[in-house]
Amino acid sequence: MVRLSSVAAFIFVSVGRSSSAWSPSSNPLHVLRSVPARHQSARSARLESFRVAAIYSSHDEEAAPASYLPDGIILSHDVHQMNDNKSNNGVWNAAALVGAAALFSASPANAASSDAVPSALVAYGHYFSLLAIMGCVTIERCTVKPNMSIDEEKLLGFADIGYGLFGTLLLVSGYYRAVDYGKGWDFYSHEPIFWLKMAGLGILAGLSLFPTITIIQRTVAIQQGKDLEPMSEKLANRMKSILNAEISAIIVIPITATLMSRGIGYVNDFPTQIVGPVGCGLITAAAVAKYVSEALSWSEDELTETTPNLTDEK
Repeated sequence: MVRLSSVAAFIFVSVGRSSSAWSPSSNPLHVLRSVPARHQSARSARLESFRVAAIYSSHDEEAAPASYLPDGIILSHDVHQMNDNKSNNGVWNAAALVGAAALFSASPANAASSDAVPSALVAYGHYFSLLAIMGCVTIERCTVKPNMSIDEEKLLGFADIGYGLFGTLLLVSGYYRAVDYGKGWDFYSHEPIFWLKMAGLGILAGLSLFPTITIIQRTVAIQQGKDLEPMSEKLANRMKSILNAEISAIIVIPITATLMSRGIGYVNDFPTQIVGPVGCGLITAAAVAKYVSEALSWSEDELTETTPNLTDEK
């Protein structure tokens, strides 16, 4: 701040000096006194040879008489241009004065609001949880295959636990961002794309229930020492297709978030705050019912009788 104030003061003084040195003067003798002695005789002769009279314009307005600059004589027909330049110099001087006053009297920057740190932490938790969910789903997608080993089955269980934890963090942080730290619930409730995003999250939650239920069933069987049939190719393919759909949903949902945060599609004269939750709830309920029932009623068309049990490998 001290350096900026010093620079502003220097500029202000420099501009003031330059403008006063080169502005038109109404006293030609003052100009002559500023001219070196060896040139004063020539200047005096030229002054005697030119008799500049006052000129009146067509509107009977008196024009300013001739004025003289250090570099020569300016006759009366150039005086108007000189006056314009003088006005410009005055504008620059005023601008420099205002700038210097603003620098000298500038107050410190406003401190961050009291909820800035919580808002930043909630935003970070929201973004981080989304990335972590993508990581957990990717681990599951890369691990699932027919005839997995016990270690691979356990890895699926750990990845699914992380999926659930980070999914909870995503919902909690999203709630606080929508209600407390974002644009406010009045804004989001009237944003159709917000409810489209919530419907996408509902579908994602429904999709995740099929792998979760399947993994829990198999992990519990392993922990209890029960005979567990290796994962069939049919079940592995079904889980892969669902995990692919989950990855696609995780990629698409942030697009709706960026659109809604900028107010695209915002409507205020339509009961979006009523239609949105109802539609979102119906879509979520349908997705949950579909994939939960499919997971609980899963049956293999063909079972291999000679396939060894995974518990025998322990």
